[in-house]
Amino acid sequence: MRNVVRGLRRSSAVAVVAAVLAAGAAACTGSSDPTSTQEALGAAPSAATGQPQPGGTLQVLVSGTIATWDPQLMYVGPEAFFAQRTFARGLTAYGTGEHQRDVEADLATDTGTPSDGARTWSFTLREGLAWQDGSPITCDDVRHGVARTFDRRTHVGGTNYASYLLAMPTKVTPEGLEKPVYAGPSDTAHQSDFDRAVSCKGRTITFRLRDAEPDFAHIVALPEFAPRKVAADTTSDKATYAVMSSGPYRLKEPWVVGKGGTFVRNEHWDARTDPIRHAYPDEIHVTSGLGESTVIQRLLNQQDDDAYAVSWVQASPTLRNQAGTDLQTRLTFPYTGNVDYLAVNMRSKVMSDPAVRKALSLSTNRATYVTATGGEGAGTPTWSVLSPTVDPESVSPAPGLGVEGDPEGARKLLQKSGVTLPVPLRVVYARSVLGDKAYAALAAGWERAGFKVELTGVPPEEYYETIEKPTSVDSYDVFRGVWTPDWPSAGGVLPALFDPRINIDSSGPGQDVGYFSNDAVNALIDKADATADPAARSRVWEQADRSIRDEGGYIALSATKALYLHGAGVKTYEDHSVGGIVDLATVSVR
Repeated sequence: MRNVVRGLRRSSAVAVVAAVLAAGAAACTGSSDPTSTQEALGAAPSAATGQPQPGGTLQVLVSGTIATWDPQLMYVGPEAFFAQRTFARGLTAYGTGEHQRDVEADLATDTGTPSDGARTWSFTLREGLAWQDGSPITCDDVRHGVARTFDRRTHVGGTNYASYLLAMPTKVTPEGLEKPVYAGPSDTAHQSDFDRAVSCKGRTITFRLRDAEPDFAHIVALPEFAPRKVAADTTSDKATYAVMSSGPYRLKEPWVVGKGGTFVRNEHWDARTDPIRHAYPDEIHVTSGLGESTVIQRLLNQQDDDAYAVSWVQASPTLRNQAGTDLQTRLTFPYTGNVDYLAVNMRSKVMSDPAVRKALSLSTNRATYVTATGGEGAGTPTWSVLSPTVDPESVSPAPGLGVEGDPEGARKLLQKSGVTLPVPLRVVYARSVLGDKAYAALAAGWERAGFKVELTGVPPEEYYETIEKPTSVDSYDVFRGVWTPDWPSAGGVLPALFDPRINIDSSGPGQDVGYFSNDAVNALIDKADATADPAARSRVWEQADRSIRDEGGYIALSATKALYLHGAGVKTYEDHSVGGIVDLATVSVR
């Protein structure tokens, strides 16, 4: 059994996230195995090509405010990927171009050395690494960055993989969550516990984990594991925007909340120690505090320096239909990594019948859902789309599970099973203008199949609190779900959503909102964790995903896309398939 600590954070449903479901688990050598990884959902390069030249200023237009520049407080998303490509390097990072999905060595000399069945991982730092003040980046700086994530007084954001992966003593909190007893750098009483789990010997840092984790090289690519210089650490109010750069750019002057700041070249960054970041622009000027419509209008009008601007604000899909070659060459349409799906309540009296679950899937009109949620803003929805090794544009739906649904076939199935029609069906979803339309469209298909549908729309800010209450198991039969993994592997999807051992307890279902629990699937999850070979592990994950689908544990609806617009003066533009936005490691303006 996976001996992990409950409390994994939910990926944001609205942010462009750091991974794509269609990517297979990349090998820790930094290269994908073609037998296990389908090269799909790639970056969407624009027509703005040409040989990049150093120099110039790149403009970045941001809607709203940046919450923090503190790597340990960042969740995966645009700001985190911006930071990782400019000033916050990690032990590993994702590659560029054809290697976007490959985890590669960054501050470390390689992607890590596993031992003890992947329960112990060691990374050796490159020689010549320096902070922006010229001081060396040390193993202790990496340790300090990780230690900060255990301070529950200050670690109110970001991922928390270290807290449940590292082999450390735990205790149950008043909220019923199992947490490490270690509470961060100031906790001298439990410092020895952390020292045993994360240790340094010269330039080599070693992590000791509770259980085998073959994907650990991917996990340390998250900003949570970025180094933090001990001497530069501060608890002042401005600390969240203070930048001590380990990358090619440093913050020129203090960040102004709601306005932005300028990143200039870090004189102590040595390109010879960085195989990933080309850092073509001399400066990157970030303007924050803008409205979304303002950003799009500025990119459309391209006045003054906006011709050299990029943004991660999503444009309206209608722009793709507007005439003009210039505009079309400045648009890109990448997958976001988000997958919309339905989680079926396996403890529901209605859904306990396998025939009813199959009929529900058979009558689900994925095409009308895609249209209602934005038309071209979503990828081809199939039953298999939630599988991290399946490309939603390259596979056909499973037999009888077409994208348009088959309500007549579903009705025959229900009648044959002997259930009384109409079958009551209580569905809960996050309320919005598009959501209301989408679920009304789904309900129409279900009604034709013989279901009597009761839709409950919940305000988005209350949705997850609502469905993760213990009482939800008795209130609803089907839940709306959205998921994007924190790294491109099935290990970032299937356990998080369908492993009851890390989700379900007296406080509720966690992220396994459908209370899916299957001993055979649990065994496959454990087998995948214990399988070192990436190709073999991918095959085990495929088995687990197939088993969950065969049990009717989820119904995939769509793999979403985003439309981005950039200025005509931006060269070598491409959206990163893991970062989800423009790749600052390769973009140029000359």
